[in-house]
Amino acid sequence: MTDAIRISGNKCENIAAEVSRLLPENAEIVVLAIGSDRVTGDCTGPIAGHILAERGVRVYGSLTSPVTAMNVMQSYEEIKRRHPRAFVIAVDSAVGTDSEVGAVIVIPRGLRPAAAVGKTLPPVGDMGIVGVVSPQRLGADALGKVRLALAWSLAGKIADGISFALMRHEKRVEKQSILR
Repeated sequence: MTDAIRISGNKCENIAAEVSRLLPENAEIVVLAIGSDRVTGDCTGPIAGHILAERGVRVYGSLTSPVTAMNVMQSYEEIKRRHPRAFVIAVDSAVGTDSEVGAVIVIPRGLRPAAAVGKTLPPVGDMGIVGVVSPQRLGADALGKVRLALAWSLAGKIADGISFALMRHEKRVEKQSILR
């Protein structure tokens, strides 16, 4: 992830700034929240999706309707069919280095879902945001041993960052339409 941006301090304001910087003007925004609620290390996406859906954000993937490795490509195709011009923000859990555990990373391109468990799926989204929940050296089996508090905290920060970025985006769009 050479072009990825590790958010210093994981502050939602810093996440929002990076997301805002990458959002195209006048684009419909859709969030694709990836992961399973059955594995604590993989539930960052569904928790973030749940929070964002409660705030009125257009989301595919939540605690009640998860988008997992089994249906992510179908869900992504559905988004592209229903929202052909949408800018898709993909949210997922990730594994990383020991020093990255607990970090939020913004990727200015799509992300590859289920990479932590060795699957090779095509990238999804126009931007990716991941919460690093475990060191890669521990392997995929460690995802079941991740504390829910870590996944919940990362999901909350990601959801807040996206929410703030979308508010900024809407204000920017409103301002531009007034100026026209």
